Amino acid sequence: QHGSRERCELTGNLHGLHLQCRGQPEPALYNGGILKFGNSDDPDGYRTTETGVFSPAFVVYNLNKTTMYTFSCWVKLEGAYSALITARLAPDNSGARCIATVLARSDCWAFVKGGFVLDSPTQTSVIFFQNADKTPMKITVASGSLQPFTTDQWAMHQQDTIRKRRKRVATIHVADPQGARVVGASVSVQQTTKDFPIGSAIASTILGNQAYQQWFVDRFNAAVFEDELKWYSTEPMSGLLRFDVPDQMLAFVRSHHVMVRGHNIFWENQDATPRWVKNLTSPDDLRSAVNTRIQSLMTRYRGEFAHWDVNNEMLHYNFYEQRLGPNASMEFFSVAQDADPLATLFMNEYNVIETCDDVFSTVDTYVAKLKELRAGGAILEGVGLEGHFSKPNIPLMRAILDKLATLGLPIWFTEIDISNKFDAQTQAAYLEQVLREAYSHPAVSGVMLWTALHPSGCYQMCLTDWGLNNLPAGDVVDRLLNEWRTLQAGGQTDAHGAYSFSGYLGEYILTVSYNNRTTQSTFSLSPGDETRHINVQM
Repeated sequence: QHGSRERCELTGNLHGLHLQCRGQPEPALYNGGILKFGNSDDPDGYRTTETGVFSPAFVVYNLNKTTMYTFSCWVKLEGAYSALITARLAPDNSGARCIATVLARSDCWAFVKGGFVLDSPTQTSVIFFQNADKTPMKITVASGSLQPFTTDQWAMHQQDTIRKRRKRVATIHVADPQGARVVGASVSVQQTTKDFPIGSAIASTILGNQAYQQWFVDRFNAAVFEDELKWYSTEPMSGLLRFDVPDQMLAFVRSHHVMVRGHNIFWENQDATPRWVKNLTSPDDLRSAVNTRIQSLMTRYRGEFAHWDVNNEMLHYNFYEQRLGPNASMEFFSVAQDADPLATLFMNEYNVIETCDDVFSTVDTYVAKLKELRAGGAILEGVGLEGHFSKPNIPLMRAILDKLATLGLPIWFTEIDISNKFDAQTQAAYLEQVLREAYSHPAVSGVMLWTALHPSGCYQMCLTDWGLNNLPAGDVVDRLLNEWRTLQAGGQTDAHGAYSFSGYLGEYILTVSYNNRTTQSTFSLSPGDETRHINVQM
């Protein structure tokens, strides 16, 4: 158990791996885990076989249900220069599922990282590799590793990261005016604001609805407008600019000290492009409309939005790049940066974190596009992951976050929900898994839920009904919001005149009482590994 826990400590910390190709594969993580060569201690742990002409495979026996399996290896191609390679798991000869992807090359070794959880135990499972477009290709695999973790070990690792990254220890020292320690003073601390942004989408339905507004600000410190800033909302016809609704929504969030993301300047999806824009036949007319769009939006709201999703879902769609050329996105970023230099500019994409089955948006594809834009001069400093999940694969989610973390940029979940093909209880259970993994990953800087409320419901998942009565997903969110804050801490100063506590990052009110005297002050717990020391004079 102890050894397993130590290994568990490592899953989220891959010492700066692994977006670069390497000349040689690195040693297997966890010494290969259960993919060890058969010996007397472990006769069944590992076999290698040829499945088809070129594909190496691992055969693994007796995998358990609910166990978290993390998978990794290094791959290299022969023949083709580069290809998208998928690692797939075939349990007991039933359908194969994607457990990891990598953009592999022939001149170096690429790192594969993923994982899976099984719905039911299996006797014999095969992990094999294939070119995503199914053409035969010679794939060499090295340093394979499959490491199991119990759900308890996984949760322990999450709690450990939360303690290190989302909380901090503080010591309050109480002294009298001569500097003598005050022993037995009564200390109480109360958290007033939270450092970590957790928010939700809102729509125009929140305007004038006092109950909804109060419900929102009681819970969230971040917001994003569901549709109200999109081009089809702000300019439904050429030259007809409508900013009255987003202006009012902005006034609401501003009056409650809620940070707000700008979503979005452009959306590459043709179906989400205003009809009049689609009807512009000449590139010059389109370019002029595009420039007017950026300028009107960004000058009006300069400095108001902390983030901008500049060109939404560009891995899946290419309306503007088709018409304005391959550098269109780069130009959008450049103009946006000039118009609002203090906003953080984001890529925003779906199916990067939700699955590895979408060949358009694998983690390596996302990174390649981000690096291409940055190499072209785009000031792109935010990784936006939408998070429209079906059944979440938590080990895969962590593996993808680990890979993205090596970019050193803030990662935001921008639109989290769970598909409404599941019942409300299942949605809530899956939502809790996703939120715990997101909050506990050190590279994640904020979490937004895609739960704007309408009389008719929500996009996929609501937290409450229209009367603001909690649904199961709302119960999960309320429970986690309470868990991730310091409700109240307090006690007596010890023989050294000190009182220590561990608190979630954010702002606090500190009250100290002794001999009928009371003093109150404020302090903040900001990120840091060292104990924060606060001195109070009575």
